[in-house]
Amino acid sequence: MADTVADLSGEEREKRIAELKAKMQSAAKKARPEPSSEPKRAAAQPAAAVQPAAERAVVQKTAGQAAAVRNNGAASNGGTAGLAQPVAATVAAFVEESPEEKAHKEMSRREFLTYGWGGVLGLVTLQSGVGLFQFMMPRFKAGEFGGVFFIGPETTLPDTAASPQPVTGGKFWLVNTEEEGPVALYMVCTHLGCLYKWEQANNRFECPCHGSKFTREGYFIEGPAPRSLDKFAISIENGEVAVNTGKRVPGSPAGDSPARVIPA
Repeated sequence: MADTVADLSGEEREKRIAELKAKMQSAAKKARPEPSSEPKRAAAQPAAAVQPAAERAVVQKTAGQAAAVRNNGAASNGGTAGLAQPVAATVAAFVEESPEEKAHKEMSRREFLTYGWGGVLGLVTLQSGVGLFQFMMPRFKAGEFGGVFFIGPETTLPDTAASPQPVTGGKFWLVNTEEEGPVALYMVCTHLGCLYKWEQANNRFECPCHGSKFTREGYFIEGPAPRSLDKFAISIENGEVAVNTGKRVPGSPAGDSPARVIPA
């Protein structure tokens, strides 16, 4: 076909060009979709998606003919060069993507990269936060302040009338009471943090710094302290008394203390 077109005379070649254009226009009209109630949706579809097989075949055939004409340019005159230009332009019009398609593809790539990097950064941040928390979270051994102190079986506890026993390693006084059972009182005064003492003569705790006083069970009596003595959580584990110095329970307000001395 390419050799036949190249050997045609000027008028016959122009006639042949006109026939090719007519065929292409006819194929394009036949491939044109019927009008519908959703013109905007049809217009938004890419050109390549609605291009029928027959039209693609015509475009490929025309492109082949145009290439053959260009390859035989030495045997043709100026009319052949004129044939190649409109055919190539027509093929480019059918094959080239529209600016909307290019922009849509570019936006999809950007969204994919954005979401991908966002997920990676989020995962790295989460792992870093967990590792930092585990690193900074204190871990205390048994018998170390902040950890658990095992006092012994319940049978070894002091009598309910016995004086409080100091456990200096755990910073608490061990008191066996009739109402609550064993109690671990934090050795620090609730006023300004001084170390109070047990006064056997007065049968109570007294702070040497500012004069706050507390009962044997840790209840506020008088002084500037805002609340009763703080306690550590105490439990029975496998028949043994365990004091958790990592869990401090604040004392009740001074005004709620049953031992509070009301000024006259």
